[in-house]
Amino acid sequence: MSNIYKYYENTKNAKPNKNIREFMELKHENGNAIELGCGAGRDTKFLLENKWNVLAIDKEDVSKIIKEKLNIEELKRFKFQKQELENLQLEKTNLIVANYSLPFCKKEKFKEMWNKIKNNILPNGHFVGNFFGTNDEWAKTKEHMTFLTKEDCMNLFDEFNIISFKEIEKDGLTGLGKIKHWHIFDIIAKKRRKIK
Repeated sequence: MSNIYKYYENTKNAKPNKNIREFMELKHENGNAIELGCGAGRDTKFLLENKWNVLAIDKEDVSKIIKEKLNIEELKRFKFQKQELENLQLEKTNLIVANYSLPFCKKEKFKEMWNKIKNNILPNGHFVGNFFGTNDEWAKTKEHMTFLTKEDCMNLFDEFNIISFKEIEKDGLTGLGKIKHWHIFDIIAKKRRKIK
């Protein structure tokens, strides 16, 4: 089994990420959401259970893995697109969720990708996701990936009000079951309305 499918198999029954559960506790009106790097769909499933319409995007065709977990009503509100982060095509949306995916964008394409994300979140819409910090173990070995300082990360959100910003450093398992040192910035942010 290739690593990517082993990862999907290992994570398909995982709980939704903590930041999306925290976001849901804030009791926002539901609407349209996009999940970037949806993997086996744990956050997509959670959004659908909470009555959001979800466009799930991943570089692999994982639609079948996700659809197996959905009921008839959830399937009506679910769409999937196969896309790579470096060549994203997005539509305007109320919410973009991106957990453990954006750092895998090649660093030379990261700024272009982030601008697409930022520009396609509607005013009063939200971003929920995370980025990898420079102390992450992979920063030493995966030079093509994107690792940010805390300041870099904060600067991405110049058009947002930050609701929650958590810096986490810990040793823990990867989706493939290996131990690594994680350095993560977990963020929930709301896009400001532009004053005319």
